Amino acid sequence: MTASSVTSTDPTLTEERAALDARGGALRRDRGGIRQATADQVEVHVGGIGAAQAEDVFVQWGGIGATRADSVGVEFGAVGAALAGEVRVTQGFAGSVVAREATLEQAISRTVIAQRVAINRPSAIGILIAQHVQGDVRPLLDWRGALAAGVAVGVAAAIGLVVRGGGEQTGRRQLRFGRRGG
Repeated sequence: MTASSVTSTDPTLTEERAALDARGGALRRDRGGIRQATADQVEVHVGGIGAAQAEDVFVQWGGIGATRADSVGVEFGAVGAALAGEVRVTQGFAGSVVAREATLEQAISRTVIAQRVAINRPSAIGILIAQHVQGDVRPLLDWRGALAAGVAVGVAAAIGLVVRGGGEQTGRRQLRFGRRGG
């Protein structure tokens, strides 16, 4: 550990003191949460992080709300949103992942956008956009499905505008004619 690292099991450790002590070092927390962290390394066991900006973020038996990091690891937990160079989720959930490399092992993800994606064990992904995919995965929506869904939504929106626009003009005509006739 560096001189500016913090290791804590103390639930009274204030967020300000943790962030202050962790600048340029490591922040480790056992059994507790951190609302916001900025450090080189952030590690939480049995707890969570609201938001983190770091080089390395690791959570075991907990969760991360949102993070921006070079490397993000989650074991037996969840991450809401991750923007990172490398993301690894093992037996957990990832909401939205945007990364250069993403690895999912027995994980569920809503959206993964990455250059390389590796699926090492049975996992489920809702929307997958990737240049290279390794492993057996069947996303609910891949790039072809996303393109088709986008076209369908566009056509439906255009039809809705035409129908709605025609209905407003008809209503205006009725108002105008109603005033003349009365």
